[in-house]
Order: sequence, then structure tokens, then C-alpha cells
Amino acid sequence: MNRDEAKLILQSYRPGGRDAGDPYFAPALALAKQDAELAAWFAKQQALDARISGALQQVRVPSRLKAEILAAAKMKESPVVTWWRNLFSRQSPVSWALAAVILILLSVALFWKKPAGQSGFADYAAQMVNAAVYDPHHVDIEASNMKQAVAWLSTHRGESNLTLPTTFNGDHDLMGCRVLDWHGQKVSMLCYSVQGTKHVDVFVAEANIFPDAPPLDQPRFAMSDGMPTVSWTHDGMVYLAVSHGDNDILKTLLGPEKVSLIKWKSPVVYRPDFD
Repeated sequence: MNRDEAKLILQSYRPGGRDAGDPYFAPALALAKQDAELAAWFAKQQALDARISGALQQVRVPSRLKAEILAAAKMKESPVVTWWRNLFSRQSPVSWALAAVILILLSVALFWKKPAGQSGFADYAAQMVNAAVYDPHHVDIEASNMKQAVAWLSTHRGESNLTLPTTFNGDHDLMGCRVLDWHGQKVSMLCYSVQGTKHVDVFVAEANIFPDAPPLDQPRFAMSDGMPTVSWTHDGMVYLAVSHGDNDILKTLLGPEKVSLIKWKSPVVYRPDFD
């Protein structure tokens, strides 16, 4: 199977991972895990499908729609003329429904073309989850300690002034780091080993590039493309942690009782609170 064949199959893959167990999609999904370009295309396709699906679900079918269509069909005039006239009648629910669908599709198109500064956090989270789960190029450099990682990030235009919970500096080992691109903005990623075989990826970006950044110093747990995540904003930065295990791992790392933070920069400064 080549990339074009995989795209043809994945175009019908429903958002939210509902088709993850369907063997029809298995070869294409496997190729997406190995092909970075295909993985990026698939992430955009899923985000667009989810946006259109959510928008269309907001359209209510008028209660009189069926009766009006049936009544129009019984009129003596040509069905085409009657349908066309009723379609654009101000009193017709059909015209309002059609107008609503057109406006929704236009808004989706405009959203998809919006600059990075206006992109929603949900789309950012979906793309970072895709990078964490499917991108075979997981880290740019292996790093076993934060000083090494921060030094590397600072020389590669990544975010290097990081304030992280102390739980990420305890029993959980740092494995490596990476710099990604989000519509021209640099995003830093730190990869941690958790509970032996599982791991958590932490993405860091500037908060001002999101119109709907997560709450300030209030971890928000959620699911993105079927993966447990937690996000929060602190000191002008947005943090997104993606678990490759389950939601309990994130709650262990960032539950209400895990309030102590460490700020990493040069030199290292310790911060005792998360308020």
C-alpha cells in the first residue's frame, strides 16, 4: 500500500477513533505510524472532520420541513419550479436550514484558514497527540536530565524557560526532547518514562498564540483523539501532557495534591507553589 492508497482509505475514517478496531483501516493506520507526511495529513483530516461533524450537529431540522416538502410535491406547478420557489422563500424552513448549513461550512472553511494566533487549543492538542502517538520521529535528542534538555532546547529555538511539577523530576525518568512547529510557532516536547513501560509527553508553547488557552494554574483533564491529556497555563506558557497509558497516570502526576513546581532555566530557580 502506498501513501495515496492510504489517504483514500483514511478519508472515510471517523473522528474520535471509532474505527480503530476495524481491520479495513488497519494497513492504512499502520502506514501512517511510519510515514510522517501521511501522519500529518491524517491529523489535519481528522481535525477537519471533527469540526464539520460538530458544526452540522448544531443544525436543527425544522418541524414543518417534511410537511412542507410533501405539500409542495402535490401542487399543480412544476415540481422543479415549486421546489425552487419554496427553497428561497423567507417563510420556508428549508431556506433557513440551507442558509444555516452554508454559514456553518463557510465558518469551518474560514477557521481552517485562520492564522496560527487564532487556532483553537483543541486542534493544537489533536496535532500534538498525533505527534506523540503516530510520529516515528519521536524525539530529536535523547536526554537523561533536565539541564541537558533545557540547554539543547535553548539552542534550537525551543521554549527553555519551563516550570514543571516536581513529579516530573522524581521517580519518572526523562528520555529525550524535541522541537515541533505549530503554524510557524515553536513547541517544545519532553518525553518521560513512567511506570517502566509507559510514558508521558509534555508539550510547551506560548499561551498568547491561543484564544482559548487552558485555565491559569488549574490542570484540566480531557481526552483528545482517544488519548488522556491534561493541560494548564502558567507564567505565560501553555503545558499539555499526553499519557500513553491511562488517565490515572496523569492524575497521579498532576492531581490536586501535586502542587509543587520547579522552574528550569539558567540558573535553576526553585518555585515552591502552584497558585
